[in-house]
Amino acid sequence: MTLAAQADELGYELSERDYLSEIPHIYSASRLPQQLEDAAGALTVLDREFIRLTGARELTEVFRWVPGFQVATSAGGRSVVAYHGLSGQISQRMQVYVDGRSVYAPYLFGGVDWSALSVPLDEIERIEIQRGSNSVTYGANAFLGVIHIVTRAAAQSVGVRAEVVQGSAGVADRHIRWGHAQPAAQWRIAAGQRSDDGLAGRPDGYRTNYLDLRAEFQPSSSQEWSITSGITRGHLGIGFEGRAGDPERTEVAESASFQARYRQTVDPGQEWSLTLSSTHDSGDDSFEIPLLDSDALHIDGRRRANRYALDYQHFKDFSSQWRASWGLGYRQERVTSSQLFNTSSPQTNTSSSAFLNAEWKPSAHWTLNLGSLIERDSYAPAQWAPRLAINWKPTSQHTLKLGYSSAFRTPSLFEQRADWRIVSEGKTLDIRYLSSGGLLPERVNAWDLVYLGQWREHGLTLDARLFQEKLSRIITGRLVLLPAIATDIPNATAYDLRNNASATNRGIEYQLSWRPARGTIVSWNQYFARPQASPDVIAETIARRSTGLLVSHAWSNGWSTGLSYSSVSPVRWLGETTQAGSQRFASLRVARSFRFNDSSMNVAVRWRQPLGQSDEFRELQRELRKVWVSVSVEY
Repeated sequence: MTLAAQADELGYELSERDYLSEIPHIYSASRLPQQLEDAAGALTVLDREFIRLTGARELTEVFRWVPGFQVATSAGGRSVVAYHGLSGQISQRMQVYVDGRSVYAPYLFGGVDWSALSVPLDEIERIEIQRGSNSVTYGANAFLGVIHIVTRAAAQSVGVRAEVVQGSAGVADRHIRWGHAQPAAQWRIAAGQRSDDGLAGRPDGYRTNYLDLRAEFQPSSSQEWSITSGITRGHLGIGFEGRAGDPERTEVAESASFQARYRQTVDPGQEWSLTLSSTHDSGDDSFEIPLLDSDALHIDGRRRANRYALDYQHFKDFSSQWRASWGLGYRQERVTSSQLFNTSSPQTNTSSSAFLNAEWKPSAHWTLNLGSLIERDSYAPAQWAPRLAINWKPTSQHTLKLGYSSAFRTPSLFEQRADWRIVSEGKTLDIRYLSSGGLLPERVNAWDLVYLGQWREHGLTLDARLFQEKLSRIITGRLVLLPAIATDIPNATAYDLRNNASATNRGIEYQLSWRPARGTIVSWNQYFARPQASPDVIAETIARRSTGLLVSHAWSNGWSTGLSYSSVSPVRWLGETTQAGSQRFASLRVARSFRFNDSSMNVAVRWRQPLGQSDEFRELQRELRKVWVSVSVEY
């Protein structure tokens, strides 16, 4: 496989020293294989070893050790992940990819439903995180950051692996994977279940089943086909006991994804690929509200969302100084929900885009990254996203990066066409959202200064980012008085969604990683920000500080131990009436590994404790203390 192909899968063979230092190449910044010191902006790479040492059960938990990130649980086991805030129950201002497929869910306010991902945590090879805007590479919704999850190649998952996790608070996970490899074809299939009692004092336990498939075929040394597919089905506890308008109930959510990619290597410095993908999300959150003059009012909470994408991408080395990647993309989104749009007809949006990224190295000490993207959709004029980044490397250990980028977020179909009302026997009883449409994409203009220090001989890396992000045309709800023709209730009000807010966020974040030996890691990160906004309440959705610490060591006799800590200052998540208090967690992990000829077994115990009055998403909403044991066998 060529270097570009390796970068596309992010499956580099690492030397011992490379393993102990940072990953030598990344791909997410510009769709070019680059070293960290050559890539634009600030990046965090969480490799397989780091993910394992965190002891995380849920994928979203690993982002607690990335500077600038906030992680919380809203309800029904649904996690929320935000970078620099401005997020509601679905992560809506950050783009997330799994093996190159966007997992953006177009329903409601648009964003990422983490509970719908079918990827088992153990099948992740690494996660690349662009801390900052990157619409120039990924288009709409790569607004404040990009997460690229790369799963293991099928050839790396040969054999059988089974895992059982059992613990307090209803923790019960099961996982099994089977993989097989031949010279020209490899595949793996994984299935499992995740379940939990959820938050304290709320009926929001969940159970999610998943099935995940990956297959690769190589007709020749210069050609490769890859296919990935996944299915999830979850039963999520939501609502509140005794609340008629939001009663205790179980939501059923389903998701199915498919991606097929063909990759052609023209020569060692040139490659192109064509990718077709689709994602289908559906859910049923129907319930009944008791009425005085009739039996009950039925709320039809069924929804269906489909997303299709076709992407062409080309990469070429023109010389030792010039390289470039370019491509075209087409997407179609379709959402059907009588509850959200007051019609059973599907709402549709299509978009097309073209991008170009170039890297110029005039000397060994300088790297220039240039990029441009143009995108158009059905509702807004064409959007342009440029980027310019200059990297100066005075020595092999030190790099300074100065960059400017402009990015945009496309309004969701709900934001453009919302008509969320409650109707009984043809009469409108209430209207919650009624959008007047005509929304423009949100815009962010960002400057950042990044320092990257790499002392590979000591396994030490320091990354610090000084940033200024100016956001305009932020979409928020404004309460308006409805005309009499819109409802049967006099003086009725509803939220209209408008481009009526702006914000500026300035701050600094840094991460320090030390890996003195294999299996030993010390990771420390912090984030400090001074947000300002109009209206002022928008600034409350941006955390002002966060801290993450992970210390883990593998002993020579198969034992390993780890301690971790994370904290986030108070945040008012979008859509919430009150601010959630600060969030603090500590955890302890003890594990023992055993090897028997061609098989291995791992036994681990993890204790996770909220510290003090630690709020989860809402004020007084608390996480339970949890202790669990995991046993895995691989052969």
